[in-house]
Amino acid sequence: MQNSSEVPKRFFQKHAITLTMFGLLAIIWLLLFSDFSKSPTIISEKIDPYVLSTKGKTLIFREKQSISVEENDQAPIFTGDKIRTLDSTATIFWPDGSITRLGEKSSIKIREMRAKTANENIQVDFSLEQGKSWSNVMKYMFGDSYFHERFNNDTALAAVRGTVFEVNLDRRYIHTIDHAVSIEDIWSHTGSTFVVAGGVFDTDTRKALVRSTIDEAWAKANSSADAIYLNERMESLKKQILGYAGQTNYMDIFLQKAGLKKTDSSLNSLLTGDATAWSQFENEMKQWKDSTKLMDIYQEFYGLGNTEKLIDTKMKLRDLIMETAPKDKKQMLLDDFTRSTLYDSWNALQTGTGNIEWLQKKLKDYIKQGADRKMIDTLQNAAQQEGIRGLDTILENTKQTIIQTLGEKNLLDEAGKGVNAATLEQINNTATEVRNSITDGLKKLTQ
Repeated sequence: MQNSSEVPKRFFQKHAITLTMFGLLAIIWLLLFSDFSKSPTIISEKIDPYVLSTKGKTLIFREKQSISVEENDQAPIFTGDKIRTLDSTATIFWPDGSITRLGEKSSIKIREMRAKTANENIQVDFSLEQGKSWSNVMKYMFGDSYFHERFNNDTALAAVRGTVFEVNLDRRYIHTIDHAVSIEDIWSHTGSTFVVAGGVFDTDTRKALVRSTIDEAWAKANSSADAIYLNERMESLKKQILGYAGQTNYMDIFLQKAGLKKTDSSLNSLLTGDATAWSQFENEMKQWKDSTKLMDIYQEFYGLGNTEKLIDTKMKLRDLIMETAPKDKKQMLLDDFTRSTLYDSWNALQTGTGNIEWLQKKLKDYIKQGADRKMIDTLQNAAQQEGIRGLDTILENTKQTIIQTLGEKNLLDEAGKGVNAATLEQINNTATEVRNSITDGLKKLTQ
């Protein structure tokens, strides 16, 4: 009679290869399809939101208690909190890493504040009750994500998808620094007004204002603070990608969970733009066929200041995400990425970074693929009008400077002439010709 202990032994010996292959397949299946929500599968984790008192004392009103946050101290914040500055300033850090700065004698109330991760299902909704705010929305708000700021006693709402903007109730204006803001009248539902980059609109009438309305000192201070914050985030991203010692490398964990190996060349391509390395990275991601986690990588680059290499990386990631996205998500991504490409072209024109012709070609390609042309036309028209308003202001200021300079230096007197109606008309005509010439060029650029 055969020994019973020999049966399983012989069975395993006979089927060793089959069992080994089965085991390997099971491990791969677990890596690709298991729920990894208990461990970080994203490049950077969401944060516990808090307020930092950057100058003086900041107050938090929570139910029946008042919490004082001293200068350079921070405190956690929650939905329902009211945050108020006195002769002080403060910065709110939202769950996704976006920030809102409050000027002196300003107050906000947090209506909603949640995020599934640092990159998806981000929902921020707050009311500016008094004073002024400056927000830098670091992530691309897609799907169920949104970033809303209400003002004018909650009758108006500024909605953004990833924008730098300010609302100033002291001077009654809303100003878009980058991308675009949609202003909606909550009660009348009369449609949206777009305030594109550089635009300044009255918070009450929704009519355009001249740039001189802006609190320049406040804007300059925030632009400088944004540059520092973006540089810190860029350095952090480099450490994660390049795997510096002493850092929790979420990129390693991210690729490990995806069943992909980390290679310095493929990951470095995200920062260096190396074509060969990018091709390797792209092929690995296409094998994975999951745009959701690929979006995590894109989100880390989205809010960073544009350089030519970063714009190139963003564009490649957009194409890769759309290629690997499920059919029911492709149209939403196409519309959103088309809009982002338009914003990048504006930014490239303003800062001199990036290939404008290539961005415009990409924009046309997206429209041919079926992107929302009406939305793009609306944004382009708004940008064109904003450009014309800016030119009018510049030319008018230049004209007045010329007249003032001529008068102060008595140059006309030396030439035996005077500032008469004919001279002023000539100056006006010249300014008009310059304006029309630049306007025509602007129209061609934004078509």
